[in-house]
Amino acid sequence: MLEPGLFSVRAKIVDPRTGKSKEVCKTIQALSAKEAGSVRAAMAQTLAEEATPQRTRVSDYAQSWIESKAPCVDRGTAERYADAIEHHVAPTLGAYYYDALRPADVQAWINSKLRATTSTDKPYSVETVRGWFRVFRTMTRDAVVQLDLSRDCTSRINFPDALEKDEANALSPEELSKFLDAMRTQYPRNYALTVTLAFTGLRFCHASGLKWEDVDEEKRVLRIVRKNVRGKVGPVSRRKRAPREFPMVPELAVVLREHREAMLQPQVPGFGSGWVFPSLAGTLRCPGSLWKSWQGCLAAIGMDRRFTVHGLRRTFNDLARRAGADGIVIRSLTGHVTEKMREHYSTVALDEKRQTAGDVAQLVNMSPEPKPTETSDEGSRWSRLEID
Repeated sequence: MLEPGLFSVRAKIVDPRTGKSKEVCKTIQALSAKEAGSVRAAMAQTLAEEATPQRTRVSDYAQSWIESKAPCVDRGTAERYADAIEHHVAPTLGAYYYDALRPADVQAWINSKLRATTSTDKPYSVETVRGWFRVFRTMTRDAVVQLDLSRDCTSRINFPDALEKDEANALSPEELSKFLDAMRTQYPRNYALTVTLAFTGLRFCHASGLKWEDVDEEKRVLRIVRKNVRGKVGPVSRRKRAPREFPMVPELAVVLREHREAMLQPQVPGFGSGWVFPSLAGTLRCPGSLWKSWQGCLAAIGMDRRFTVHGLRRTFNDLARRAGADGIVIRSLTGHVTEKMREHYSTVALDEKRQTAGDVAQLVNMSPEPKPTETSDEGSRWSRLEID
């Protein structure tokens, strides 16, 4: 007590996270030492609560997680994360404290989504729900580390088997030839971009981000130094890799040379933009700009199955395998990090399977088929075989 009614109060604790002392001192007015002691106890309680990690709800962590991920991933990936969390995870799981969330709660959420329907009364596919779950699982694995959680609530989650797609998003060599011919004659403006995608297997974001300074005709290489995601330019990411230099085959070099000569005409839209494949306004393009020509070419060659712009990347992977290229070389060209991902992009055709099966049969030295025993009583012959 400093003087009647005036006390100097000090509260002190040991911070469990640092092991160091933490204290606070105050001069307070109190009627008695007992009242001053109560104030001191309240101060110590406040210090202890501040030093104790607070429980975090899923929705609160999700907001900070998306903000932390946005600068590190593609714009499209960040938007996909935000959509999955905001519209599909948070409405059901957002109110839970992360440390109280259990696999049973996550499984119940998965099951409810599989039973739900879209705005057009169609059920969500297994792959759609699995995509939302992957986003939540990625966030949860970060939360396990950052929030020091004792369990991963996304472990041991089950999904029903999804139906395999019968139609491969890829073209055979013959189909690709017809497709490119249709693009050249009917939609010449998109021909050079389509050939580049077909003969390099580049992602659209990398091919559409090429500038003429990246095309080295002397060394016959394309330099991949940037990406274009919905008009936003950025460096090539580690997640979606691309070779620093890609060799130009003579056929592609000729197409790009003719395309450049056409682009040098002042009346051509995009003239002087510097981009190899500019839009009509001279800006960067998006995959949707090819939709009309894509559908037109598919109709021209009589193909009614699904084939997308990204399907040319799968097609390149298949053709490289058909050409006998080593898996390591194919991965270096496509930017796939693992052999598993390269296999995921492969579509093995029936003629390849038939050829391989025939090659296996030729390796087996089978003896000539024995002639049947001559007998008039077929039934007794089989009877003797059974007895023997």
